[in-house]
Amino acid sequence: MKRAGVSPVIATLLLIVIAVAAAVLAYIWIIGYQGTLTQQASAAQLQERIRIETVNYTGSILDVWVRNIGDVQVTITAGYIINATGLTIVADTTLSKSLNPGAVDYVTIPAKGTITLKPGITYTVKVVTSKGTEATYTFTYKA
Repeated sequence: MKRAGVSPVIATLLLIVIAVAAAVLAYIWIIGYQGTLTQQASAAQLQERIRIETVNYTGSILDVWVRNIGDVQVTITAGYIINATGLTIVADTTLSKSLNPGAVDYVTIPAKGTITLKPGITYTVKVVTSKGTEATYTFTYKA
């Protein structure tokens, strides 16, 4: 009795087709999962928004009034004062001010210590939240 089997060439081709199909299905699943994660991360970050309303320099400290215009509570963790040439003259990463949605409050830069701003010079103030959301405000100091 003669048995007919699948030739080795056809068996190899079938294995290649099965492997390619499995790879395509895995790729489609991974891309879909990655898209879901990206959408979730973007949605959470879009809810956290802040705006600097104004700044007040009194002698040796700078009060930065920040408004939370987002949908979630934010925590201001860093503040920077940058001069007109882009050089950071004060970097304070010890801040910890929480703001509820819609709230306005101030943070003092630097929290400890003093700074000296020169009249007629333009400065940029930047505050950063714990999740990395930033807000900037540019002003020219007038004595």
